[in-house]
Amino acid sequence: MITARLQIILFIASLCTFILIVNMIRKYNLELKYSLLWLFFCIVNVLLAAFSGIGVYTAKFLSIKEPVNAVFLLSFVFQFFLIFSLTLTISKLSSKTSQLAQDVGILKNEVEGIKQQFHERKKI
Repeated sequence: MITARLQIILFIASLCTFILIVNMIRKYNLELKYSLLWLFFCIVNVLLAAFSGIGVYTAKFLSIKEPVNAVFLLSFVFQFFLIFSLTLTISKLSSKTSQLAQDVGILKNEVEGIKQQFHERKKI
């Protein structure tokens, strides 16, 4: 069984995290698409804290001796998915940044060519 003390700590921490994330979304400091995984994790933690039977059932299902270890395993799995999600986002943004830098370079080159043509026509 998960101890009552751990349930209280998990519940309070999850609730505080949930409130913090919702507040950051409300103030436009965090985009909703990046925060959905965090919100899901908070809801799962609140459910685990409120209903300790979920942790016991999960531990039995995964053949883990202690429910607390199942909670920690779920936390590690969440962290893995979060890191993977952030890595995908960074990869996409890096690709877009490179493409934008190339586009700006091409546009700058075209503008300089147009300026040279304008100055040459002006001299004539």
